[in-house]
Amino acid sequence: MVARQVSKVDIHLLRVFCVVVDSEGFSNAQVVLNVSTSTISRQISELETRLGMRLCDRGRTGFRVTEKGDTVYQAAQKLFVALGEFQETVDGSRGRLFGHLALGVIENWASNNSAPIVRSLSKFTAMAPDVRIELHSLAPNDIEFAVLDGKVPIGIGPFHSPKPGLVYNDICKETVCLYCGSGHPLFAIDCPEEQEKQLRKSLFAKRAYLNEETVAPKTRNLPSNAIGHQMEAIALLILTDRYVGYLPSYFAKDWVAGGRMKNIANGGFDRPVTVQTAVRRGAKLNRVGRTFLEILSEEANTKI
Repeated sequence: MVARQVSKVDIHLLRVFCVVVDSEGFSNAQVVLNVSTSTISRQISELETRLGMRLCDRGRTGFRVTEKGDTVYQAAQKLFVALGEFQETVDGSRGRLFGHLALGVIENWASNNSAPIVRSLSKFTAMAPDVRIELHSLAPNDIEFAVLDGKVPIGIGPFHSPKPGLVYNDICKETVCLYCGSGHPLFAIDCPEEQEKQLRKSLFAKRAYLNEETVAPKTRNLPSNAIGHQMEAIALLILTDRYVGYLPSYFAKDWVAGGRMKNIANGGFDRPVTVQTAVRRGAKLNRVGRTFLEILSEEANTKI
């Protein structure tokens, strides 16, 4: 039996199926695809008919990918990579960049005026106007998992617990500081001994994405009943005047300037942080990804 060739319609339907799988169901996929769930259902049914197999179960019990559906999903991912490489080769021969650049970037990094990300993206988009950009703003551990899962090829953030499946490269340095709010007892204390006493009685806002005892040993064993999953969450807890917590200095500067936060102990708890890129070990980045990393490295080494 001669295998049927993959058509343009097949490729479109496979892309729809992959979005549905990534979105974990039709309802979430309709936002990404900008079509109704009934349209998505019809397209998935058409793909199942064309392939002659059941790809997913959907109904009152929820959405579930079948074993054959998972096989098709994995094969489709390889197909899209191959198509991307073909397009890259063809367009590269014309001397232009074309394709897709997906990045997982530390959340709220745009507020760091000295960070190289904005300059790098500006330079890259000017050089490669035909490349489609996809940015995910995530906490550090979520970035690492996104790279490991293949959702993004490049992650950028402060990674404190290196994972064996990733390769890391340093980009720049930042500083995180321990802050309290203006209504916290520590705000008005300048004596180091009194600060130490009050600090030991203060509630600590822990960062869910870090092992605090490893990265911030000076605040080890502080009492805590709150965890923040993003920097914004830690800032909110500090601003209640009930908690102390770590924030990047660039992120807290406006609250400090406005008298709403204070760096405890005049920087005595400051800690250096290295921002790195992370790519999956053994992964071969396409020309688009390699070009962006080259630009990011250049901009990181440029003093402003």
